[in-house]
Amino acid sequence: MYSYYNYALWIALILFLLSFLISGREVRAKAIIAGLGWIAFSIHWFTQPAIYLQEIDPFNAFLTFVMAIFSLVVAFSFMTEHKDSLFLLTRVVTIACIFYFPFASITPLHNALISLNTHCITEGSRTVFGIKMVLDDPLIYLNNHRVRLILGCTAIESIALFIGVIFGVKASLDRKLAAFLVSVPVIFVLNVVRNIFVIVAYSNDWFDGWFGLGSFYVAHNVIAKIGSTIALIIIAYVVLTILPEVLDLIEDAWRDIRAIVIG
Repeated sequence: MYSYYNYALWIALILFLLSFLISGREVRAKAIIAGLGWIAFSIHWFTQPAIYLQEIDPFNAFLTFVMAIFSLVVAFSFMTEHKDSLFLLTRVVTIACIFYFPFASITPLHNALISLNTHCITEGSRTVFGIKMVLDDPLIYLNNHRVRLILGCTAIESIALFIGVIFGVKASLDRKLAAFLVSVPVIFVLNVVRNIFVIVAYSNDWFDGWFGLGSFYVAHNVIAKIGSTIALIIIAYVVLTILPEVLDLIEDAWRDIRAIVIG
């Protein structure tokens, strides 16, 4: 389960937490430690594009590369100036990391999350769609085809991001809970439906030969990817209507980073 970029993630989280434990009067020290955390964070993201390119997934390769560059820009901004928006952005990322890292790095939690999703997929496909998949955890069988879920199939990254954003900004608890209910459970359910679609399409060879590609690739990397992106945009819009403070954070952070980097 472990590799050097897993350690980079934990180092980033530790540095983020340390930056919040330092007295508020030691602003420069807080900023330097947070900046070092963002550098460690960037190391993780710089390792991801090559992994996604091996899986022929240029979309995620591009996104992770952008995230790596963004992390370095935030680190530079922290080393230059100490804006409140950057500390708030770091708090959002820290909360997301606290939720995500254990599932990514602790084997029992990692396996438990994947097992939960495989059971939801097989039960959901049977009770809702009448499709009888065979579960031999962690494998799912249908029509002599088999699929094994990985952590990325659980939508844990998107769930962690929304949790970080919702509980990282300053807003009333009732609005945070409302934003949570319209995002995290919805993402989980939609992701189960997405996985059911991919497995059924792959097992029935629905898209074999499309663009010279296999059915799994078309269903997973094209159709499901587009659907997931649209769904996340809609969910994000709903969250922003409930928590406009999130949009304020994005605007403030973007303005401050741009002013620091561009001048």
